[in-house]
Amino acid sequence: MKELMLVGTAANRPNAIGSMYRLRPGGEWEKLTDFPDDASVQAITPHPQRPELLFAATRKGVYRSTDGGDSWARLNVTGETIQFWSVVIHPTRPDTLFAAGGPVSIYRSDDGGDTWRKCKADHPERFKISFGDSRVMRIAFHPLNPDVMYAVAEINGFLVSEDGGDTWRSEAQGLLELAKLPHLKSRIETDDDAEGVFDAHAVCTTSADPDALFYICRLGVFESRDKGKTFRDLEVGKFAPFSYARDCRFVCDNPNKMYACFSISSRSEAGALYASDDLGKSWYRADSQVNPASTMLGFGVHLSDPNGVISVTRGGQVFFTTDGCESWTEKPLPQGAGDAFCAAML
Repeated sequence: MKELMLVGTAANRPNAIGSMYRLRPGGEWEKLTDFPDDASVQAITPHPQRPELLFAATRKGVYRSTDGGDSWARLNVTGETIQFWSVVIHPTRPDTLFAAGGPVSIYRSDDGGDTWRKCKADHPERFKISFGDSRVMRIAFHPLNPDVMYAVAEINGFLVSEDGGDTWRSEAQGLLELAKLPHLKSRIETDDDAEGVFDAHAVCTTSADPDALFYICRLGVFESRDKGKTFRDLEVGKFAPFSYARDCRFVCDNPNKMYACFSISSRSEAGALYASDDLGKSWYRADSQVNPASTMLGFGVHLSDPNGVISVTRGGQVFFTTDGCESWTEKPLPQGAGDAFCAAML
């Protein structure tokens, strides 16, 4: 087992705790007291160059730890009521951070999180949805030119910045073209068949193919090579029994290998972690030894050890491997913990 594991939960059920949980080697889960019980932790971001530095995006703000997760403090990002869903660190400027959430908004810090300014990312609501405002779920950088950035919003599609994150534009046409395909028409919250492709959850890039970006939404995994102007369906349904996709990440020392988690729907009784060794052309199950009994909402990969992966489900199951998916251990969260949304292995 690695040094430390962290899981963030959301208070989406009555009396459930939406906070941060920590697991030390040989120990049991403990709830960290620096987060309120209704914080709802949506993302955990370890700093790739500073192991002691961590960030967490919550519905109550952005938090920072400077001691490897022992203590956390809320950062003064904004006075606006923003639920944060993502924190990312610039790949070449280690003190530059972006925090994003909903209503659709992106904030930038150039001093490690001490001060922040709002980026121009106004993005009108495309759909009226029952669970509140659409929100930016993930941000990714072009591997060779980090001034080019991509963001995805649930349920609001795809955004692009070409000036280092200062301004963002919507790229909707490529998604609208996808939605014309019969098998990609999907509507749950609205009467618009394009709703499904705009229900985005993650985006990732890789140095193995710098111009490619991988767009993750409830209908699967899609690739674009022109900054979102057009998309190609990677047809994960040929390899997995379900294609509701929630998260994707590349392995630290293998830019060709990516993981993605799939389920039946946002609230279901099944989920799984899949891997691809060829940039999404084919997929295979990575966690066949375990039995996720609800939607797999997220996972984390170790930033320096390619063998470390941790995944979480809405029902509070936590699975981890330290040997590259050869074997898995299950360590469920305590009774009363909320829906598990995110995880990190340190």
